[in-house]
Amino acid sequence: MLKKEANKVWTIPNVLSFIRLLLIAPAGILLWNGENVWAATLALIAGLLDITDGIIARKYNQTSELGKIIDPLADKLFIAVLVIVLFLQNRLPLWFILAVISRDLLILIGGAVISTKIKIVPPSNWLGKITALTVGITILSIIVNLRDIYTILMYLSVVLIVASFVNYVISVQKQIKGIEIVNK
Repeated sequence: MLKKEANKVWTIPNVLSFIRLLLIAPAGILLWNGENVWAATLALIAGLLDITDGIIARKYNQTSELGKIIDPLADKLFIAVLVIVLFLQNRLPLWFILAVISRDLLILIGGAVISTKIKIVPPSNWLGKITALTVGITILSIIVNLRDIYTILMYLSVVLIVASFVNYVISVQKQIKGIEIVNK
């Protein structure tokens, strides 16, 4: 088992997250230009890199504070770019993009505020990961035009977005209360 890399930048999981960040612009450009198969392929690669970096971070104890920031940032930016392009192409309704981006912005801003106040980056949770996966599958189904399932997936995604946001808020509140109790 490798030593914990809490303050390291160049861990394997962080490099994989940086690669995901680099894939955002090409995926958005490909989608904008109607290269749906290539855009979907880059999105799938980014998803696989996301899963891989999480497994490596946990298995080899390569979690880091930077990783706790750039991993969800890469997820949120990738999804935001794709949903904005799909919306601009009239392939995605406004209510869906607002649900996706509002949740992600609230979590990013809330996480940043909390991390500056209590010096801890709130971790993601399994419901958030399931939500991100469902939103990702929804976006992929829209990109490759799987009309039979993407409407159902959009509604399921919104239910999970609300549930995961509520769960995240409750989890962060418990974490803050735990720190307050320890500091008393």
